[in-house]
Amino acid sequence: MSLCSLWPLPFALFHESSIFQLMMTIGFLRRGYSPTGGAEAYLKRLAEGLRQHNYRVILLGTGEWPREEWPGGEVVALPQKKLREFGRAALQVKQDQQIDILFSFERVPGCDFFRAGDGVHAAWLARQAVIEPWWRSFIKKWTPKHREILQFERELFAPKSETKIIANSQMVAQEIMDRFSVSSDRITVIPNGVPIPTLITPEQRAALRKKWGMKENECVVLFVGSGWKRKGLKTALQAVEKVGGRMRLWVAGKGKSQHYQSSVVKFLGAAKNLSQLYAAADLFILPTLYDPFSNASLEALTAGLPVITSAANGCAEILEPGVHGSVITNPSDVEAFARTLKKWELRLQDVNEAQLIHHVCAARGAEFSIEKNVQSTLKVIEQMIKIQ
Repeated sequence: MSLCSLWPLPFALFHESSIFQLMMTIGFLRRGYSPTGGAEAYLKRLAEGLRQHNYRVILLGTGEWPREEWPGGEVVALPQKKLREFGRAALQVKQDQQIDILFSFERVPGCDFFRAGDGVHAAWLARQAVIEPWWRSFIKKWTPKHREILQFERELFAPKSETKIIANSQMVAQEIMDRFSVSSDRITVIPNGVPIPTLITPEQRAALRKKWGMKENECVVLFVGSGWKRKGLKTALQAVEKVGGRMRLWVAGKGKSQHYQSSVVKFLGAAKNLSQLYAAADLFILPTLYDPFSNASLEALTAGLPVITSAANGCAEILEPGVHGSVITNPSDVEAFARTLKKWELRLQDVNEAQLIHHVCAARGAEFSIEKNVQSTLKVIEQMIKIQ
């Protein structure tokens, strides 16, 4: 057989995406590590999804991430703690190890992709300024830490920057365009994705409630997350107290619980088996001051829980008010949250309506699977590869 007759076969093979992808290495940038962090959970899901599409994935971090927790176990520890040094080291590793795509979860100028999962720092400071004394906001803007982050955002979003931006909500995308005059063609909105749980039967739910110690006649409102001040635990607690009666607030996450003591609240700490909690609870609440797209809100929705949240949560964009939950304009409006909780409590007292609500919410959440997120992210990455 001649060499000419062999030519069409390898030529075709190298145009198959699976073969092409085997040659591609994607480096992910993320400083620090929290075993209960939403960003860490999302990043692991994304990396595993890309591995299943035959990409090689490497984590470039600061050493805290356990290798066994990273898909494939390839972790490069960058000793530099300061963001500027961290970014420079990451760009050098990209060159030395021939990493094809640098996908950053940190504000690092010069990366190929930046996923704005933490939102816009300038927007976050502006939201804080509304509820803080003027002097505190003024001082905060001039602290080295905040000045550095703001400077990185200006460089990252500058018109001359070639970094492609992935926002997890239209809210964040709009903030970037409004504040930095970034053109819309540089930004792709890809909502978060989570694993879709198997729906449980009413009998299984009853067993879970008994296991967790939830009383049969209680309406359990679930709050999940750390950083309680930002996520609005005070508002959630006061709203549940106003409703009173059989309503209780269950809190999963780390924080200073001594500042939130009440007869209606139960603190679980960094609870494991969150999926069981979602399945057992009645409602989910997050009066957050700023959340680009709350993973916990989406997880609750996929479990069939109506989500009561603020308009400052990017996840609110996927909710049809009155169907999948409710969206409150002002995250500090205790009265509005209390009225809304009471309405949902009354609706859930009807067994048939409660089951319908459960299935409608779960169906909406199922539209935002991690598989769909990976496919959308993969499409954006491959578009860049073709351009290169």
